[in-house]
Amino acid sequence: MSRIQKAYELQFRALLSEVRARKLDQGLAWLLAKGRKLSAAGQISMAQALTAVYAQLASRRPLRKKQPPVPLRFLCDAGLGGLARWLRAAGQEALWIQDIDDDALLHEAQRLCATVLTTDSMLLERRVLRNGMIPAFWLPPTLGVPEQLKLVFCQFGLKAREPRCMSCGGELRQEPKELLRDRIPPRTYRWLEEYFVCCRCDKLFWRGTHWQSIARELKELLD
Repeated sequence: MSRIQKAYELQFRALLSEVRARKLDQGLAWLLAKGRKLSAAGQISMAQALTAVYAQLASRRPLRKKQPPVPLRFLCDAGLGGLARWLRAAGQEALWIQDIDDDALLHEAQRLCATVLTTDSMLLERRVLRNGMIPAFWLPPTLGVPEQLKLVFCQFGLKAREPRCMSCGGELRQEPKELLRDRIPPRTYRWLEEYFVCCRCDKLFWRGTHWQSIARELKELLD
């Protein structure tokens, strides 16, 4: 059995347990068979087929989780820097540390009370993840960033919030433009009134064409 298929089995079992399915093994076998059938019919890889089966199952209304009352904190593994940036743009707190190893990742997740997002199926075999001591969600490595984002939103019942800093994930606070005059390009200063500063890294933001483009992409992805 491939590690990817084994990771999918863990995800399927978690979803079936969530709805208190009476026959987990039978349900799991049915889902895997559905994946094989879809793979043969669509001439796609088994990993792609299982991704489609999982996304369909997770999006069904009875299985969908309500939006958490308190925003979740995510910790993305070393390979998910792109996902972290887009989660931040969608208003989610997503932490990412470049080149972090597995031991350090798990230590940080426990320290920060964060949910681990990973594409590493071997990581799921760690006891602290397998036993639920640290919450984690596995993302198929075959997915691009847009599909990863959609799957995370579906899995956790998230909704887009006010954007955060895409560089570090800090919250953005609005500041009077007069206080930021030296930092704003003169042309922009003349026509735009609202400006935001990251509470964590002090980076300056405004609702220019780049901001608007990101907002449109998020709306298309998440609606």
